[in-house]
Amino acid sequence: MALPNLLIVGAAKSGTTSLHNYLNQHPSVFMCSPKEPHFLINKGIGKQRIPKGVLNIEDYKLLFKGASSMKYRGESSVMYLLFPELAIKNINKYLKDVKIIIMLRNPVERAYSGYQHIKRYNLMESLSFEKALDQSEDRYFNTSNMTPASRYLELGMYFNQVKKFIKAFDNVHVIIYDDYKNDFNAEIDNVFKFLDLDAFKINDEEKYMVGDWEWKNEWIKSLMMKKTPFKTVLRFLFPFKKLRNSIRVNLHKRNTNKIEKINPETKKWLKEYYKSDVEKLSLLLDKDLNNWTR
Repeated sequence: MALPNLLIVGAAKSGTTSLHNYLNQHPSVFMCSPKEPHFLINKGIGKQRIPKGVLNIEDYKLLFKGASSMKYRGESSVMYLLFPELAIKNINKYLKDVKIIIMLRNPVERAYSGYQHIKRYNLMESLSFEKALDQSEDRYFNTSNMTPASRYLELGMYFNQVKKFIKAFDNVHVIIYDDYKNDFNAEIDNVFKFLDLDAFKINDEEKYMVGDWEWKNEWIKSLMMKKTPFKTVLRFLFPFKKLRNSIRVNLHKRNTNKIEKINPETKKWLKEYYKSDVEKLSLLLDKDLNNWTR
């Protein structure tokens, strides 16, 4: 059974989910499900940190079962970028002739989007954004099952992360999220050229991980996120999946709000925090990204 030869390694909240699914439409590409097995770092960072993470090579191989004839077999574990030494070590150990895609988003926007994502889907996040920023590293290293996605500041320190991948591998393609969003067709064509694939018309109508909402309160969040007797009763009373989905969508609409914009002072602080790193990244990529922190 063939292992992957294509990795989207991050950064989180930079469009990786949509790219993963759009690449999967190409007849020469197989992208695994689940999207983020994180096999190459799971044991090294702690087995409890990533839910549903793959821990052994045999299970990893099964994700690509039946895809050995495809030109590319890919996965998109976005925490690989945060742990470049560990990921690179295991890429060299397990994979051959791999091509790597890195997607980068304005680190200020990425930090706030990442926080909102964890706040939506992880019951361990209940702090304000400002408190979560302040405690992110201490909390991560002092809590054995805290997700690395909660390292909101460190995730945006791209320069050293990207530099290590570029130094370790010849075939690295970097996508800037703003370019991807503003001219999707041009960016996807660049990806196909990087992969030496025939041009292919992608259906980009489907949107993924839309993140402009938050739960109204922690109680309803817990009810929707946990495995509870309520959900068991719901399946018994409404055995048809389509009807249950309709009920779930209705509950979601009634119990969520649009997220508020980032506090201007926090935004200003984050711009200053990332300024030096962005300057170095701009030189590394030969692309002026300094508007991210102006």
